[in-house]
Amino acid sequence: MGEFDGKVVIVTGGTKGIGRAAVKKFCEAGATAIIVNRSEKEGKEYEKELVESGYKAEAIAADVSKVEDIKNMVEIVLQKYGKIDVLVNCAGVNRRKKAIEYNEEDWDFMVDINLKGVFFTCLEVGKTMIERGEGAIVNISSIQGEVVLPERSIYAITKGGVKQLTKALAVEWSKFGVRVNAISPAFVETPMVEKVLEDENWRNIILSHTPMGRVGKPEEIAEVILFLASERASYITGANIMVDGGWTAF
Repeated sequence: MGEFDGKVVIVTGGTKGIGRAAVKKFCEAGATAIIVNRSEKEGKEYEKELVESGYKAEAIAADVSKVEDIKNMVEIVLQKYGKIDVLVNCAGVNRRKKAIEYNEEDWDFMVDINLKGVFFTCLEVGKTMIERGEGAIVNISSIQGEVVLPERSIYAITKGGVKQLTKALAVEWSKFGVRVNAISPAFVETPMVEKVLEDENWRNIILSHTPMGRVGKPEEIAEVILFLASERASYITGANIMVDGGWTAF
């Protein structure tokens, strides 16, 4: 018996990086994992890989920057599975520029996915959890919501917002049996970070700021996601867990 047997888990950004690792971990723990991302092709490829390995998974294409897409995705899940037990918001994007070089399109692109998308996905899923009187939501913030490196100002703004929306929803929804928590990773071996790590200067900066002397692995973040989504974390809500190799303690 897996810890999440019979549970239906939605993971946005579920085909890459932390989201992909989380999907796999939930599957291994017995859940039915709903893989949500913009690319239907990528989602179906990952779904096929998991199903052929004996896991329960389904991919649903949705752009979380569009509220109508979010609503449609939630409706599809409810029609087929009847409930949503866990939501993990992993979808995120970044464009690295000096602050004075950003434009409105950059702002809209990052804010719409990283902040608006998280908020409205929480709302649409949260409504169903409130109705059932139970549920767990885990949002992915970032150490950039705590400390900010150059050329990441808009990204940092969105991730700081994710921390605050997590607290706000936790305060409002606790009485309905819905827990809402966040995780703030440091740099992790994901497609988003690969180019940064290829730059020797940035790699040295990252490693010199990390007491553990290395970047994180997606699976390490996924383990914390599963913990916060599980009954083992039944008295935790409104928290933001730093998973950063000691960065913010340094």
